[in-house]
Amino acid sequence: MVSEQSLLQTIRKKELEMNVLIEEARSEAAALIEEARKDAEAIIMRCIGAGEEEGKIYYEKEIEAINREIEAIAEWRQEQELAIRNRWEKNIRKAVETLVEHVGAGS
Repeated sequence: MVSEQSLLQTIRKKELEMNVLIEEARSEAAALIEEARKDAEAIIMRCIGAGEEEGKIYYEKEIEAINREIEAIAEWRQEQELAIRNRWEKNIRKAVETLVEHVGAGS
């Protein structure tokens, strides 16, 4: 019976030792998981920052392209306006003469 009790005590002792090892492993695993979460969060924040920076660069490039297009359209419009004005000025003398003729002919 002493031998059985000694064997049970040894088993109990080993069981307690195993429980301690299991708790240490759980604690280490929890610490590793927490560290991994922090690392993942840092990576995500860096990616968000990089994405925002890339988005800002893309946005600025697109705004520049739009502004260049606006300037090109404004320049084209001014050229068209000038061409129309030149044609109008060339034809105004003829139009005035025609009106004078018709008004004068009607008198």
